Amino acid sequence: MKTMNNKTLVLGVAAIAAAFAVWAADDKAATNGVTSPVVKAALTVTATTPQPGRWPATISANGNVAAWQEAIISAETQGLRLTEVRAQVGDRVKRGQVLALLSADTLAADAAATRAGVAEAEANQAEAAANAERARQLQASGAISAQQIQQYVTAEATAKARVASMQAQLNAAQVRLAQTRVTAPDDGVISARMATIGAVAQPGQELFKLIRKERLEWRADVAATEL
Repeated sequence: MKTMNNKTLVLGVAAIAAAFAVWAADDKAATNGVTSPVVKAALTVTATTPQPGRWPATISANGNVAAWQEAIISAETQGLRLTEVRAQVGDRVKRGQVLALLSADTLAADAAATRAGVAEAEANQAEAAANAERARQLQASGAISAQQIQQYVTAEATAKARVASMQAQLNAAQVRLAQTRVTAPDDGVISARMATIGAVAQPGQELFKLIRKERLEWRADVAATEL
């Protein structure tokens, strides 16, 4: 047991001596000015602020300039002769502007006759309404029969319907009369004119072409390599 303790003591003293020797060597190296080499970073980073710039590029393409939308203007009524053409190719026009006039004499006469018919129907309605009102007042007294009262009431309703019918005919005549004025459907430029004074217009017949909003588009084909 005593021999084992002596061996342990010897080993402890040897370990302390070794540690002291290492410390002494490091201290001597520091004293002599010897330093350990510094390991440089493998990747460096530099901070910067992005700035806007231009990247010029040229692309070759072939195409045509065409109207964005081209409206075809035609007559809406038939059998009427063109009496005036007010627009030519290249004219700038506004929506609703009159481009051409059709003969309106016959339609104007029809509208006047229908208007007179409306006035006559309204007069008859007024008379029928007055007769029906008097009949209703006499109904309680028994001065006239129920059959006569019904006749007056029926005449009043018939006169009212007649007025409505004549008014509808007048509206239709005014629409046909308005169609004698060929107008621009939108703002734009006249690109073609087929209207000729003296020609008889037909529904759907092309009279003018209009480039809407004066807007043109360039439609081109680009090669796949350019894309």
